[in-house]
Amino acid sequence: MENQRIHYYSCILCVILLIVLTSCRKKPHDVLPYVNQYDTIKPLAYFPVYPGSWWKYENYSHQAVTDSVSVAYVLHYYNIAYDGSHPENSDSTYVPLLNGEPVYGYHKIECMQPPFGQQCTKWPIISEQIGFSFPRGWSDTRYGDFMEHVVVKQKTFNGQDSVLILEGHWVYGPNTAQKRRQEFVKGIGLAYDIVTDTLTQDTLYQRKLIDYFVNFNQ
Repeated sequence: MENQRIHYYSCILCVILLIVLTSCRKKPHDVLPYVNQYDTIKPLAYFPVYPGSWWKYENYSHQAVTDSVSVAYVLHYYNIAYDGSHPENSDSTYVPLLNGEPVYGYHKIECMQPPFGQQCTKWPIISEQIGFSFPRGWSDTRYGDFMEHVVVKQKTFNGQDSVLILEGHWVYGPNTAQKRRQEFVKGIGLAYDIVTDTLTQDTLYQRKLIDYFVNFNQ
């Protein structure tokens, strides 16, 4: 009889211990979710280069060319300083890649060449600020300013969408007679790009949007 009583109480203790251990286990919603430690640079209204997006253009030769964005945001950083032995890099950030090149909102990454250093910086692609001007990229102006100079001319309404217009020109070198006009449509991106010779009125370069897909789900 005494052995039965001991066995009975032993079973009770085992059941209580099992209940306590089960109640102490973390439930699924108690587990902290993974937090991404890197920021993501999202595309902006007039340059919506969301991952998975694409734009098909017809060029001056009536051939179709396509610009496309990476299928996902890509972790990217760039060199912002270099002292000859130890490069200093920017913070890593998730960005879309347009035709393989990183896009930071309305900026690209432009790198300077020696003897000015080996560092890179964010450089404007477009801007929504009317009157804002910038060179198309970096160049060594010691030998002449051959770079295209761009100005944000105006915002217009084409009856359906808001359109941002950029105009480009050259101040030195063989292209001084050339003018460029770009039209960026809100929510679509680059819709028209043309370079003309102001002396002959010839079209030297042209891209017209004929089809597109903007993946706003990203």
